[in-house]
Amino acid sequence: MLPAYSYLPKVIAHRGSSGQAPENTLASLHLAGQQGIKWVEIDVMLSADGIPVIFHDDYLARTSNGEGLIHKTPLQDLQKLDAGSWKDEKYAEQRIPTLHEAIEVIAQYKMGLNLELKPCEGLEEETTSASIDILKRFWPKDLPLLLSSFNYFSLTSARALWPEIQLGYNVSAIPHAWQSRLETLDCAGLHIHQSFFNKELVTEIKAAGYKVLAFTINNESLALDLYAQGLDAVFSDFPLQIQKAISQHNPLKSLAAS
Repeated sequence: MLPAYSYLPKVIAHRGSSGQAPENTLASLHLAGQQGIKWVEIDVMLSADGIPVIFHDDYLARTSNGEGLIHKTPLQDLQKLDAGSWKDEKYAEQRIPTLHEAIEVIAQYKMGLNLELKPCEGLEEETTSASIDILKRFWPKDLPLLLSSFNYFSLTSARALWPEIQLGYNVSAIPHAWQSRLETLDCAGLHIHQSFFNKELVTEIKAAGYKVLAFTINNESLALDLYAQGLDAVFSDFPLQIQKAISQHNPLKSLAAS
């Protein structure tokens, strides 16, 4: 198992290249790969029949033509839905992919993966267990893999099921007791909302040996400013824009390929 944070790039495609293609679809993953992005982040949930699928919301309506709860809908019905037209009619054939299907595309481009465990309430252990089962069977061992979640129970379950995997703790604001929380969860990184970035705290967290990432940053100047203040990586809907800004910014030019 590769230590994922040791291979961390400066920019991660948030739900794929989701600013241009529909989020959490194979199209957004293909686009990220074609753009030369090193890592992608996607969300995993369970269908009614316990299959890990790539989707963000509990409800289907925002990013598909479906209705109701995703965890009440079997895979056969989920994969009949249009998961792309809400973004652009040219994506009308996009479907809600399974985790296995997403892995195949990500591996094709040799990208790293941050898989966010996003269980519906009460399905924390089931979502984590089913996802880890797929990852252990199909994720290429020579590519970096990181699991993250906002959900405490998902992270404790992941650690119990897969002691070797590196974990990231997703939060909005940095917790007051951040170190004890990270130690309890055995996480190697903290993923924070950009609006709660605090240079002094981030310096302290990094000095303790943890990585700090921020979401979701689509402004090139902001990304460069946060890098200069010590941030390790950003999640972006427009990763190519951020990547180009890095390569064009002289003090950070050497980071372009990282």
